[in-house]
Amino acid sequence: MTALHRSDRPQAAPRPRTPLRAVGPAAPRAGRTEPTRRSAGLVAGALLFAVVLGGNVSVHASTTQGQFDLERLRDSARQREAKYQQLRLEVAELQAPDRIAAEARRLGMVEPPKVTYLTPTALTSSADGDPHDAGDGPPAEAAQSWGQVKPHLGSRR
Repeated sequence: MTALHRSDRPQAAPRPRTPLRAVGPAAPRAGRTEPTRRSAGLVAGALLFAVVLGGNVSVHASTTQGQFDLERLRDSARQREAKYQQLRLEVAELQAPDRIAAEARRLGMVEPPKVTYLTPTALTSSADGDPHDAGDGPPAEAAQSWGQVKPHLGSRR
């Protein structure tokens, strides 16, 4: 096979040139939208998708941050609960009667040979704490018993 050079090809008949003329806008075709409307819709759709996607990412990020904060607060609550239980145990040990008695002996206190418990009577006390009201007794007796007890009370100031 031999290669044909440009000069070896048969020449086509030259076409007659038609003069150029200006044309108006094209008439819209039925069932199709203009390219500018279509591209504007695509741009608006892409922007809406970007906004929704950004909002979704933002919500997930804040949820994750909230979970981290919640876990940190739970850890803090566990530590404080453990400290609270430790302090309760310490208070219970400090309030133990044996420890109080040992501390009193260390400070030089001694136990009395005899313990006397005092019980108030209706003449020396009243239910509401009013020293002038002796309960069931007449007011004159209450004032008289109060007069007997008052000198033995220390100053309240």
